[in-house]
Amino acid sequence: MLTKDDIRGISAMIPTPCKEGQGGWQYEDSVDLGETARMTELLISAGVGSIAANGTTGECAALTLEEKLAFTRTIVEVARGRVPVFAGITTLGTKETVRQMKKFRELGVQGGFVGLPLWQTPTITNSVQFYADLAEAVPDMGLMVYANPLFFKSTFPVEFWAGVGKHCPTVITCKYVGNLFDPQNMLKDLPASMDAAPQVQFLPIDFAAPMAYNLVGDRLKGVWSTSCVMGPEPIVELQKAIDAGDKARMGEIMHDLHSLPNAIPDFKDLAKYNVQVEKLRCNAAGYINAGPCRAPYQDIPDDWRFATESSGKAWAELCKRKYR
Repeated sequence: MLTKDDIRGISAMIPTPCKEGQGGWQYEDSVDLGETARMTELLISAGVGSIAANGTTGECAALTLEEKLAFTRTIVEVARGRVPVFAGITTLGTKETVRQMKKFRELGVQGGFVGLPLWQTPTITNSVQFYADLAEAVPDMGLMVYANPLFFKSTFPVEFWAGVGKHCPTVITCKYVGNLFDPQNMLKDLPASMDAAPQVQFLPIDFAAPMAYNLVGDRLKGVWSTSCVMGPEPIVELQKAIDAGDKARMGEIMHDLHSLPNAIPDFKDLAKYNVQVEKLRCNAAGYINAGPCRAPYQDIPDDWRFATESSGKAWAELCKRKYR
């Protein structure tokens, strides 16, 4: 089974490419597997450390299980064991999550990218028990906790991680978001969370890497990134700076990235348009053809579309001008 030490560098949170004109509900074979293979090879060759499929950016909620299996099978075949692959397996409950985990494990997938069940507001007790049950059901599949408070009705506090550390042996990493609505203190619980679950590789978002490094130093071994699908070079350079402990270089890279147009006009509404933002900016950058958004998450206001596409184009220009 994968362990914490297998998780290093950039965890690429990838889109699921959609065939042109097939974003509607009536298309049950919508995944562009050719572009999936190309995307996988591009990102691995560029230096990402792992791939996480079918999260929010990967349109987990908009795909059939058969589409997810075909998508992930292609990734695994192209990856050929060069990097860990985490299959997106978030459902409404424990039984269905276990059923899907077993199907993905049969494909040769080593890891599951799993969020809490999407129904009731979870308690700390049932959140920990959920991942403990998954460990019992599929003991040879490493898990990445999808710790995003925007969607899973939990802040994933230190108490949760303490429970994971004691009762959930297959949890080896997490997409760590922290407190999105308090940017200055969004990672304040990161050091204590790391202490509480020492078997877990905590991955903060790429844009918060300098903040994370200031808090935990060389305990920071990687980041999660959706931005890398617009062109991974700046994030690859950021990871090199993290590995070297080069704060000055981290600052230079972040200065470049913060100089780009903001893709999100109003952060309070990101939960309404998250998928749309990720696919639009990816397509605008042109590194990967993510194709159209799938039903039901296809609407986006004109000002959001303009901001998002402008950001993607600017990212591509930065990559070409300075990082390639």
